[in-house]
Amino acid sequence: MGLFFKRRNTAGGGLLGLEPGPHGIALAHIQRAPGQAPQLRRCVYLEGTPETQADLLKQIVAEHGLNGTSVNVVLHPSAYQFFLLEAPDVPGDELRDAMRWRVKDLISEPLEDVVVDCFALPEDAYRGRTRMVYCAVLNKSRMNDVHALVGHAGLSLASIDITEMALRNLGLLAGADAMNLALLRLRTSEGLITVQNSADLYMARRMEHGLARAEQDLSSMMLEIQRSLDYYESQLGKGYISRLLLLPMKQDGERTHQALAAGLAVNLQRLDLRDLFPGQSASDLPESSQAFCIGAVGAALRQDAS
Repeated sequence: MGLFFKRRNTAGGGLLGLEPGPHGIALAHIQRAPGQAPQLRRCVYLEGTPETQADLLKQIVAEHGLNGTSVNVVLHPSAYQFFLLEAPDVPGDELRDAMRWRVKDLISEPLEDVVVDCFALPEDAYRGRTRMVYCAVLNKSRMNDVHALVGHAGLSLASIDITEMALRNLGLLAGADAMNLALLRLRTSEGLITVQNSADLYMARRMEHGLARAEQDLSSMMLEIQRSLDYYESQLGKGYISRLLLLPMKQDGERTHQALAAGLAVNLQRLDLRDLFPGQSASDLPESSQAFCIGAVGAALRQDAS
């Protein structure tokens, strides 16, 4: 599933994932072969302002001979708005147009200035109650910026997607088949927790507590996480969460893991890309690099079939 923009990937040289952010841009290169696990060939983070990222990306693409490679771009959470809304009683092919009018009163921009895309939660998510839809809203100027960034670098744009779906792709590789798997990504100023079963995303909640606030008030962060997990288990009726994977962090990953493990009623484990992609060394892929690139890796794992 690619929100905002999607076309079939026809490149034979693997697939790139790209995550532009306020302070830099992350690039990941995944190659797949029939019957084999995906291989992480490259994982790079380039520091730079949004104004300098186009030239930085063009340089790294040229250096590694990636010109023309298909790329999935995952938007930084600050680049789009995300809503959980009731689904109107319309056919599936009319859902997006119907949801445009639902979000009209929730955003400050005119509808003609934004792109709205959505995906419905699985039919069993609310036990017979009103079906719900996740809607993402992106300003058209930001969408044009993505097209310009990719075109300037000489890449071929396959999709523009959102962080929630990039984490879903990671969860699939990490073992979400027929089980309830949660992923937790903590950044400096905010966080995101998702819960999926196989390829179906059942819950995605943004958290107000990031790592900066957690240093002074870790208990509030744990309470917010636990409430999200409890909500999934009690309201959605899908059973208990088998595992909660804590995604790599820029610093203090082990200390944060120990603190959360002591306070949360869940099987909490750390996700390490070296476990998902055997053959990567600690020097090639330290946790700090994983933290910067994890969204891009999730984007590069996207498959047309999903």
